[in-house]
Amino acid sequence: MRYKPKSIAALHIALGGLPAKMRVEVDRDTGVTAKTVGELRKVTAWPENLVITTPQERYPESTVKVSRATGAKRATPKP
Repeated sequence: MRYKPKSIAALHIALGGLPAKMRVEVDRDTGVTAKTVGELRKVTAWPENLVITTPQERYPESTVKVSRATGAKRATPKP
């Protein structure tokens, strides 16, 4: 699943249930240095332009990915 958390609280919700020892892969120039989900939960600031990709299965050997948000913005306004 791909999430674009807008705050630390939203990040914690997206990471909910994932093992603390699960690895985290971070793209360059994101400003995040966490190596595990446990370290990612301790982050004090979360830029709005980052997305996290979590695995469907919650195995400790799976990986969470942190990268910059890319792609088009919403094409039509919200109703």
